[in-house]
Amino acid sequence: MEKTVDISGWPTLAYQYLLSGSFAFAVLFVGAFALWKGLVALGVTVPRPNGAVWSVVFAVLWAALTVKWVRHLRAADGDWWGPIPREQYLGRFAGGGGLARHSWERSVGKLYDDGDDRD
Repeated sequence: MEKTVDISGWPTLAYQYLLSGSFAFAVLFVGAFALWKGLVALGVTVPRPNGAVWSVVFAVLWAALTVKWVRHLRAADGDWWGPIPREQYLGRFAGGGGLARHSWERSVGKLYDDGDDRD
């Protein structure tokens, strides 16, 4: 007997937050370092405030960027056939599932409406 594990719901969301958090941390850290090195190379005096202030600013930016990226990912989940015109299902997109999509839409089009099922 085969067993499957459903990872939809909170495990998927937790994974998305971990992955996005790692990405956001790397982007912010590398970006801040590049900005600092660029300013030093230009001869701009970079003030050195308390380390705790920069830590809080970094943490807030990290959290905001992580949440923004996860919301972007979750909004992007959807029908990737949406932007493809119907007449191209059998054309250049036939190998990418276009034939199955065409058959599915044709079958759905043949179904009766709810009003037609009642005699």
